[in-house]
Amino acid sequence: MQIYRKWTGLRLEVAEYITKNNISEEDFRFLGIYEWQNIYDKVLEHFVDEQYARKCGLYWSNIQNGFQKNIDTIYTFAYKDNDSYKWMERLPEIIKCEKVYLLLEEDKQRAKYWIAECSPAIIDLIVNDTYSVEDYYITDKKFNWLITENHHEVVSFIGKGLDLEIIKDVCEKYKF
Repeated sequence: MQIYRKWTGLRLEVAEYITKNNISEEDFRFLGIYEWQNIYDKVLEHFVDEQYARKCGLYWSNIQNGFQKNIDTIYTFAYKDNDSYKWMERLPEIIKCEKVYLLLEEDKQRAKYWIAECSPAIIDLIVNDTYSVEDYYITDKKFNWLITENHHEVVSFIGKGLDLEIIKDVCEKYKF
C-alpha cells in the first residue's frame, strides 16, 4: 500500500501500520474516492434512523440512540478492564465472513470516515494497535448487521446474522 503525503491523522497512521506490518491489499484496502460514499450511504440507510441520519449522519449514532428503532440489538456491553478488547480476537468466529467493511471515524468535529474492505482478522490489529482509532463500525457486505464501538468503550451488535452463542461465550469469558 502506497502512503500518500497528503494523508494525515488516522488515515496516515493506519496506512503506515499496514505497510510496516506487511498486511496485503487483499487483507486490507481503503476504499477509493468513488467507492466509499456508496458504502457510507448504505450503512445509513440500513442502520441509522432517517431523521438522525439527515441531521448527524453516522456520527455518534452509537451513543445518541440514532439507530433505527426496528433493528434488533443483539448484544451490548461496556469494557470493564484492560483485557476487554480481547473479544476482537474471536471476531472472525462471530461474523463468519471473509470480507467486511470497516468504517473508522476521524475528526469528531466534522465526522470524517475512512472506509476499508478487509479481512475480519485484520480488524483486531488495526483497532487495537493504532493509537487514533476510537469510534468504528463493522458491517458485512450485505448490510445485515453492524458492530460498533464508541469512544466510551461501549460495543453494540445490531441486526441479524451474527452468532449470538459465540458473542455470549466471549462476553462471559471476559465478564461483560
